[in-house]
Amino acid sequence: MQVLTVGSMASRWPARLRLVALLLLLGGTLLGGGLVFAQAETAAAPAVASAQTLAAPTGERFGVQEMFAQADWVVKGVMIFLVFCSLVTWAVLFEKMVVFARARNANRRFLDAFRQGDLQRLEEQAGSSAMGRMWQVAHAELGHFRQAGSEQSADRINRLLQRMSLNASIVQERDLARLGSMMGVLATIGATAPFIGLFGTVWGILNSFASIATMKSASLAIVAPGIAEALLATALGLFAAIPAVMIFNKFARDINGFVGSLDNFTAEMIASTSRQLDGVS
Repeated sequence: MQVLTVGSMASRWPARLRLVALLLLLGGTLLGGGLVFAQAETAAAPAVASAQTLAAPTGERFGVQEMFAQADWVVKGVMIFLVFCSLVTWAVLFEKMVVFARARNANRRFLDAFRQGDLQRLEEQAGSSAMGRMWQVAHAELGHFRQAGSEQSADRINRLLQRMSLNASIVQERDLARLGSMMGVLATIGATAPFIGLFGTVWGILNSFASIATMKSASLAIVAPGIAEALLATALGLFAAIPAVMIFNKFARDINGFVGSLDNFTAEMIASTSRQLDGVS
C-alpha cells in the first residue's frame, strides 16, 4: 500500500508542476505587461501634453480655422485652391442663370412676333435673341434670292431653303457656344476637385505619420490634428465638386432645351418661307 501511495503521489507531481509553471508564466506575463504599460504612459505623458498644447492653442476648441492655421503649406494651398474653385462654381451659376433667363425671354418675344407676322417687331428684336439672328441671316438669303429675279424653279427653291437652313445653323451654333461658355470649367472642377482634395489628404496624413516618428508616440493627441486637417481638404474637394456637377448637369439640360427650340424654329421658318414661295398664305 505504501508503494502504491508513493507511486500515485509521484504520478501527480508532473501535472502539478505543469500547472504551477503555467500560473507563473501567466503571472509573469501580466506583470511584465503592466510594467510596460506604465512605462509607456510615463514616457508618453510629456508628448501628449505638448501635442494637446499644439492642438488646442485657443483652449479646447479645434475648429476649421484652427485646422487651416496649423495645416502644412501644401495642404493650405490645396484648401485655398478648392475654395477658389467653389467660388468660381457659384459665380458661374449666378451668371448662367441671368444669361439663360434673358435668352429664354428674348427668344419667346421674338417667336411671338414671328408667328404674328409683325415685320417691324421682327426687325427691332432681331439682334437681341438667337432666333432673331437666325431669322436675320435667313431673311438676308431670301432677299438675295429675290434680287436675282430669275425663274423660281423647284430646284432653285430647294437650294435656297438649304442655304437658309445652313446659315441659320451656323448662327445657332455660335449662340449655343456662347451659352455653353464656362461649362468646361464646371466639368473640370467637378471631375478633379475630389482628387485635388485627396492629394491634400494624403499629404496631411504623411505629415501625421512623420510627427509620430518625430515624437515617438502613437497617441491620438498627436495624430488627430494632422488627420483632421487632411480630412478637411477632402471635405473642401467634395464641397467644390458636388455643386459643380449638379450645376453642370442643370445647364446641360437647359442647353439641350435651347437646341430643341432653335431647331424647331428653323423648321418653322423654313416651312413658312416655303409656303410664301409657293404662294400659299
